[in-house]
Order: sequence, then C-alpha cells, then structure tokens
Amino acid sequence: MGPLYFLSLRKVHIFGFRLDGEPRQLNFIIDENETIGQDGGDAQGPNAVISMIDWAIENHAQNPIPFAIHADNCPGV
Repeated sequence: MGPLYFLSLRKVHIFGFRLDGEPRQLNFIIDENETIGQDGGDAQGPNAVISMIDWAIENHAQNPIPFAIHADNCPGV
C-alpha cells in the first residue's frame, strides 16, 4: 500500500429502507469490489435489491406477514 491508496476515493453504492415499527433505517453500503457482476453494474438491479430485502426480513422481522413489493424506480436488467 502506497500513499496514493489513501488519496483515491472509494466507489460505493448505498441502499436503505425504513424498518416498520422501529425508529431507524437500515442501510446497506456496498463497496466497489463487493458488487454483483464483473463490472459492478448489477449492484442496483432487481436481484441485488431483492437479496438485501430478503436478508433484512430474515434477520429483523419479528412477526413476518405476507407483503408485496412495488418498485417503480428499479430499471432491471
């Protein structure tokens, strides 16, 4: 690691949503080397988003109930 490492900016993606019934928001910060796909272009696609929502439900849902997801701003692949 040289001095240039600390001067270069990191590219990150952020995805977050509010946890219903809790006064907080859950954010996912995805580093440039942790994205889906070879060029990192799939970090915001439907597969990545559904994966993060699924993880949040598995780890934070106390009384899971059926729900629907409406994402009008998700361009897809």
